[in-house]
Order: sequence, then structure tokens, then C-alpha cells
Amino acid sequence: MKQKDTEKLLELLKNSGSIDLFLQENKDFLLDCSIKEYLNALIKEKKLTIAQIAKDSDLSDRYCYQFLSPSNPRVPSREVLLCLCIGIHLNLDETQTALKIAKYAPLYPKDERDSIIIFGIEKSHSLMKINNALYDHKLKCLCEK
Repeated sequence: MKQKDTEKLLELLKNSGSIDLFLQENKDFLLDCSIKEYLNALIKEKKLTIAQIAKDSDLSDRYCYQFLSPSNPRVPSREVLLCLCIGIHLNLDETQTALKIAKYAPLYPKDERDSIIIFGIEKSHSLMKINNALYDHKLKCLCEK
């Protein structure tokens, strides 16, 4: 997926006389991969192992293998996806993109819980440290067991 400012795309869409023309002219700027393709590409780029991701995301190896396998139709919840993003050490932009590709709401800084998660991602905190901050603020931790 190439980058084009979202507001510019929205402006073009609003002013377009045809949805087909808009889609054709902007196809290179639209989300065009699955969440599994996106995460697997980042995992390969970062040279990570599933075992390392499972440990850092506090998920089982088996679950990570299942979720990241292209042949498995299983899609994680928003919570599990956030744990995976933290375990893969994605930055905030990569995490927001992952949430959008999966059709989940992006992290929202006006939400206290999301603000704590955003802060943790920006500071490269571990999932445990982010969960401790959520717990300290009496908010639901990510991937509570």
C-alpha cells in the first residue's frame, strides 16, 4: 500500500462524480492486503520468530502460529491484535494501520485506556509494563487471562 494523506483521499472522494473512477484512480492508495499479510511482512522485515512474538505478546506459540498462518481463517479480536502488535514491536503508525486493515477502531487518544496504550507503544514499553499502567489506572488490561 502506497501512502496518500487520508484527508486528501477523503476530499477527492467527496468531489468525485463516480465511485468507480475514484477507486480506479486511487487503487494504489487503498488498503489492499489482509491483516495476516501485513503482520507477516512486518515480522519478516523485523526478522522475528513466532516464539519471540508469542513471548512478547503474552500469547501461546500455538495461537500465534494459527493466527499468522495464511490458511487459517481465524481473526483475532482487537485486544489480541493489540497484544500481537506490541509483541511484534510495531510503532504507533504500524499499529494503527494494522487495526484499520483488520477493520477495528484505531487507538483514540481521547480515550483514557487507549491513551495509556498509545503512550506505551510510543515509548516501546513491554506488554507487561503497559498492562501495569492500565491496572494502576483501574482499567482493563490487554489480553487478561
